[in-house]
Amino acid sequence: MKKSKGRWLIVLLLFVATTVNYMDRAILGIAGPSMMKDLSISVVEFGLLGTAFFWSYALMQIPVGMIVDKLGARLTYSIAIVWWSLMTVLTGFGKSLGALIGIRVLMGVGEAPAFPTNTRVISDWLPSKERGVANGLFNSGTAVGIGLTTPIIAWIIGKWGWHSAFIIIGSLGFIWLIFWLFYYRNKPKDSFIANKAEVEYIEAGLAEDGEVTKINISPFKFLKYRNAYPLLYGLFAHNYLSYLMMTWLPTYLVTQRHMTLMKAGFFTMLPWIMAFLGNILGGIISDALIRRGWNSIKARKTTLAIGMLFPFALIPTIYVENSVAAILLISLAIGGEGVAAGILWATVADVAPKGAEGKLAGLQNFVGNLAGWLAPVLTGVLVATFHNFTIALIIPAVICLIAAFSYTFILKNERISIENEAITDKKVSTGI
Repeated sequence: MKKSKGRWLIVLLLFVATTVNYMDRAILGIAGPSMMKDLSISVVEFGLLGTAFFWSYALMQIPVGMIVDKLGARLTYSIAIVWWSLMTVLTGFGKSLGALIGIRVLMGVGEAPAFPTNTRVISDWLPSKERGVANGLFNSGTAVGIGLTTPIIAWIIGKWGWHSAFIIIGSLGFIWLIFWLFYYRNKPKDSFIANKAEVEYIEAGLAEDGEVTKINISPFKFLKYRNAYPLLYGLFAHNYLSYLMMTWLPTYLVTQRHMTLMKAGFFTMLPWIMAFLGNILGGIISDALIRRGWNSIKARKTTLAIGMLFPFALIPTIYVENSVAAILLISLAIGGEGVAAGILWATVADVAPKGAEGKLAGLQNFVGNLAGWLAPVLTGVLVATFHNFTIALIIPAVICLIAAFSYTFILKNERISIENEAITDKKVSTGI
């Protein structure tokens, strides 16, 4: 019997969910100039509004990592997307800075389970040798959500105003939920989209990872292990760059490069097209190295380190006067870093003890999203103080360079083992 391709339909669902997730986040950055004018919000206040989402989003990462391991991906994702979509719609009705900050904080609670859940789904549905491409595909939704849809959102804002953009785009999550509930099951063997041959293939691939143990420990236990730190810092570096660009790139092009909002919307597409391609390329490269016999973690960290070198291209952006040249350099930085971004979550699945992927993913996302607390508001302060983006562009370049060295010299080529400390509920065969 020829095996079906149901697992890739699941990856497609994760890609669409991630795209919707980041579209909902990105509306604020695109609507920024209109909102600041309409609501009399200063640059610093807008930076504060940009970071409010991440106050709750980061803090929720620890409990959601445990929740997804407890409740399973199907229920967790269903609740999450309803919550964050509703908050996105409500943003369109915000009439004051205080109300908008409150809504963005609640939105962060809803979006918090997304990436830990994605990681668990990939771990349950795909063998290690396919996870790089799978993670690259779903993570490329960040680039699509942030950048490729920017002209659409800019057009909606120009046609009907910023309020309508939040309401229209925020409603997309409810449509996705219908397909998720119809197609997805927590275990491949319980899903009608995977035939017997595919289930056997998935379970055989998962068996190569060894026996699965349900582990009940605090995610903070991982702080005792060296291999956790490059993962935590690496996502922080990636997110600092991404959240800075997501919140401020359209405003940077409008205020410093003197583009119209519509023109800025189209120019913003290029960096995220490159990021989309980079995400997929990173997965292809790391999976190819594994098929050539490389240790999976060695393959991932080599690709991660190379990708994290590209943001240094932001430095010459400061000195070029031509706007097209500046966009090309920003595209090189974001697109090259996308090579690393595509396998950040695949690396968690390879490094975490089996049965604790959601917990390590939650801890990684907690630390990584502290960048969301910092990048938007710090950028606003720096721009208000120096009246340019010079220092704001230098910071992510340096942070990502440090991440490249961290992956290269700190991350060991072995899975974290916590056998002596874990409280084990029960052992189950892989794939069950």
